[in-house]
Amino acid sequence: MDNYVYHDRKMMKWMPFNALLEQSDYLKELLYGKTKKPRPMLSVDQEEELNYQLETAYLFKSLVTVRYYHDGKVFEVVGVITKTDQFKKTLFINNNEIPAKLIVKITLN
Repeated sequence: MDNYVYHDRKMMKWMPFNALLEQSDYLKELLYGKTKKPRPMLSVDQEEELNYQLETAYLFKSLVTVRYYHDGKVFEVVGVITKTDQFKKTLFINNNEIPAKLIVKITLN
């Protein structure tokens, strides 16, 4: 047994598990779903504070940091709010369109 050398077969040993395409897609989706975070819930007071900060930043063209939730992750955009769409309820910052209901936090810089 002292002369035995283990030769790894690399990825060949996993090929039978990847035989069904549906199973592969399902496993990828399952692993992606495990990394998602739940959407942060805001109280009424927090929503009013966000609205106030949004109005202030838009009127004075202030530099802001906006954190928003999308597809299980929280993203951050820094810039000046250039436009708002009241019908779609979205903000435009540096050519990024952000739905207002996905905003988690606004910080005036």
